[in-house]
Amino acid sequence: MASDKMVVNESSDLLETIIVISAGLVSAFIMGGSYTDGILVVEWMEYFHQGSGVTAWLGTAIVGICFCGAPVASLLVKRFGFRKVFIIASTINASALAVTSFTYNIYLAMALRVLAGFGLTFHFCALGPYLLYRFSNQAALVQGLRTASISLGILTFPFIINYCLKQYGWRGCCLIIGGIASQQCALGLLFRHWSNKPLPEHEENQEALLEQNNGDNNKRFRDLHQLDLFKRKTFVACAIHCFIINGGLSIIYVHIVSGTRVLLEISPEQARFTLSAIGLSTLFARIVVSFMAKHPRIDTFTLYIILNILLAIQVGVIPFMKGYTAALAVSASIGFLMSGFGCLFVLILLEQFGREYLYMSFAYSHSLGGLGYLLGAPVAGWIYDTTGNYAVSFYCCAGLLILSVLILIPDWIVHIKKLMKTDRTKDHKETIISANYIASLQSLA
Repeated sequence: MASDKMVVNESSDLLETIIVISAGLVSAFIMGGSYTDGILVVEWMEYFHQGSGVTAWLGTAIVGICFCGAPVASLLVKRFGFRKVFIIASTINASALAVTSFTYNIYLAMALRVLAGFGLTFHFCALGPYLLYRFSNQAALVQGLRTASISLGILTFPFIINYCLKQYGWRGCCLIIGGIASQQCALGLLFRHWSNKPLPEHEENQEALLEQNNGDNNKRFRDLHQLDLFKRKTFVACAIHCFIINGGLSIIYVHIVSGTRVLLEISPEQARFTLSAIGLSTLFARIVVSFMAKHPRIDTFTLYIILNILLAIQVGVIPFMKGYTAALAVSASIGFLMSGFGCLFVLILLEQFGREYLYMSFAYSHSLGGLGYLLGAPVAGWIYDTTGNYAVSFYCCAGLLILSVLILIPDWIVHIKKLMKTDRTKDHKETIISANYIASLQSLA
């Protein structure tokens, strides 16, 4: 019997390891590739003969729509299971990416990118909470490994895109990217259904509520969708923060290639590898930041605030730098500081609202974040079209990042006060225990 239990445990450990690796590969294939669309935006501007503001929609459509559809993805996964939704959505995503290579109209290309974004949202937005539920004891580490895989994609895809552009042009490049994305369909078979790893008790109660016919329909709807989150000022602040910061990140990912080429006076090929520098730094930074978040003496919320402030400062100094070395250095530092949002934001949601509300708080906040990502780069592109100066666009980006931090400051102050109160209570209890110990020694004497 003991040997049978050992075999079962080893098999379970192996399966869960494979699940984490598969989730990392999916993140690298899809999100890593989607975040490097800024390279193709430069090619599309020359081909479609449109301004930076209009063409930037092609660079933000996939990631933006992916996040906007997070609540719908969450409900579909709860209803039909993660595996089924994952495979169907993966097919849609890969097909839309491949068909983009046959388009001759920019608006048709936008429609296909939007479709690819819808395909992406139904599995990626559910993947983060899925892993946190399965590996709740190692939440920070698993989240760091998964987001580090995104960095691996951001690191490698500029090389792949650069090679494909030289050999096959942007059409062949889109077709190859669609083929790479199709590999996620096979990886989806490795993910277990939700029922094999049940959700927390509250989630099971939600499904039971749907089966009750004698209850209040409005109450069941509120309980399922957890709309009471919007009554909490802390969550509203987090959602607005997610909207604003994603607008800033959209500007970075889409315009850093063309922006550094103009402002830092480097060649187009050198500018493409600024995204690789971001990917390389975030690849290590997200693991480091995740381990830092696990340290008992480091407050996650405070670390998150500091990283975002430094990110805003770094983006604001881009126009004052020159040369390829400076471009790589500033991109690497931006990549390191951006890891705060990629690793820590979901952990802050977990700390502030608990596992009971993690899934829908993640979905709602990232839905607004997707809208911010959709709008950020096009607005910055229109600013460039109007002023003819990318410096103004990066200044606006830095301003958005600072504003996103200011939104969270009141909640951060409340959080710090709670920590201080907890520490004082702990010290008081330790003092009482010490006094009782001394009093017992004195009585014995």
